[in-house]
Amino acid sequence: MGLITDIQQRENHEFVVAGQRGAAFLAEDGSFNRSIHFEQCNSDVVGVKAGTGAFLCRGAWSKGAMLIDAEGKTLWSYGGGVTGVDDAAAGVLGAAGAEEVVVGLNGDGGVRLLSSEGKELWKRDDGNVWHVEIATVDEQPGNVILHSNARGQLTIRDATGNVLARNAPEVYVASFSLSAWKDDPHLNKVVAVDEGSVYILTMDGKTLARLPAPGNTSITDPKGTTVHFSQGIPDYAVLLRHSLWTRSLLYIYDAGDQLIYNEILDHNCAALHAVPGQNGAEDLFLGCNGFVEKYSLNR
Repeated sequence: MGLITDIQQRENHEFVVAGQRGAAFLAEDGSFNRSIHFEQCNSDVVGVKAGTGAFLCRGAWSKGAMLIDAEGKTLWSYGGGVTGVDDAAAGVLGAAGAEEVVVGLNGDGGVRLLSSEGKELWKRDDGNVWHVEIATVDEQPGNVILHSNARGQLTIRDATGNVLARNAPEVYVASFSLSAWKDDPHLNKVVAVDEGSVYILTMDGKTLARLPAPGNTSITDPKGTTVHFSQGIPDYAVLLRHSLWTRSLLYIYDAGDQLIYNEILDHNCAALHAVPGQNGAEDLFLGCNGFVEKYSLNR
């Protein structure tokens, strides 16, 4: 499957493990069900629900965003080459909208909204839209677009692309990911990184925590997740991928935000997911270059 970039557990408890060249479907006990292969993606592939699309290649300058169905067929592609894609995300916008795809472009390409069939619905100006997500604001109905830009700001847009807010966090935000935080299950906290620190931010740019990240020397692609290695106690795991160096950094923090474990991995790892373990606790899955590693508390 190449580099594994997403691990999800569906409502039927099946695991879907997606990589840059394909996906595997596993039973709850980890046994193999089936796999598919698809056209090489040069960026993260994530499981989505967008029309008949099941996987989204998030796009890169060299190759645009692609929507792929459950059998591995590319339904459509957008951008790449002259139209430099920085990122893409899929989801439902607004309170009762359709399943759509948001694309962030490099340079002055701005933000584009595509239908699940790949038709461009609107475009809005911005510079270097490094990363885009579709997220839910706390306790409010409907989803919004959240993206970074050349100024390192976090911009919130509604379903029509209008700017609802622009905020400048204390750290420059380029690539980021969304996560729950502590025992708040909403996947709308922003995980960003700078030299020596990982930041947990609200969507409006306020800092919830600044976590030590020894050994990290630059802005990179962060992933974060709450994980209960012990029942009822929320630890937090962060994965940083430095693809040019073929290195990844794993950090685990306790409920008091103290670093309790860190490791330098001599390969690229790009997926992070907490899964149910024994006695109400959880294990941590890391998706790496063609394999998955499981981390558990020594009991």
